[in-house]
Amino acid sequence: MLLGSTVVPARSQDTVNEFWPEVDTYVTLSPKYRLFFMAQKAVDQDSEQERWQFGPNIDITLKPILRMKFQTLDPEKRKYLTMRIGYRRLVSQTGRDENRMILELTPRFPLPKSVLLTDRSRMDLRWRNGFSWRYRNRLGVEKNFKIRSFGFTPYVRSEIFYDSTVSRWNRLSYTGGVTVPVCKQAEIAPSFERQNISGSRTNHVNGAGLTLSLYF
Repeated sequence: MLLGSTVVPARSQDTVNEFWPEVDTYVTLSPKYRLFFMAQKAVDQDSEQERWQFGPNIDITLKPILRMKFQTLDPEKRKYLTMRIGYRRLVSQTGRDENRMILELTPRFPLPKSVLLTDRSRMDLRWRNGFSWRYRNRLGVEKNFKIRSFGFTPYVRSEIFYDSTVSRWNRLSYTGGVTVPVCKQAEIAPSFERQNISGSRTNHVNGAGLTLSLYF
């Protein structure tokens, strides 16, 4: 039902408003390895086409020297360094599909007062009308809160993009959201993201996201 929701872009001058549903599934293989499969529906701003995005990933973590005290269903957030190798298949109704390889490195830094600082570096290797690449760096801060037995984790993030097709930093995003556990193996994360894009027919994107994460 979540992924079946329709993404309806509503243009107001140079701004697009969108809804991004996503389902993420994590399967732990060992303390060092896990599988991650994602499925998302969104509008690709490069082609302005509605697309489904699917992809398997493998996460590799280093054994922590000290145990990180951060309350979360995601065990990787308690690790100081995570590497991800993944594949994305982007499918559009017009047939302008894309294959993409994902390389990520994510160090995490625990701060006082149950605050977690994350700095993710990501490389997108893209095959779409030829080969191109995009580098993305995302800095995020999140904090645990608990009201009686109810726990939740608000977060804020900012990400900058470098695109090889235009040879410059051409996109900047700001995101705010909250992660809420719904049971021992699932959590939801509603969010809002603002993207500023240069060199595109769409200069600004407002995205309301809803992500369901499942842990096994």
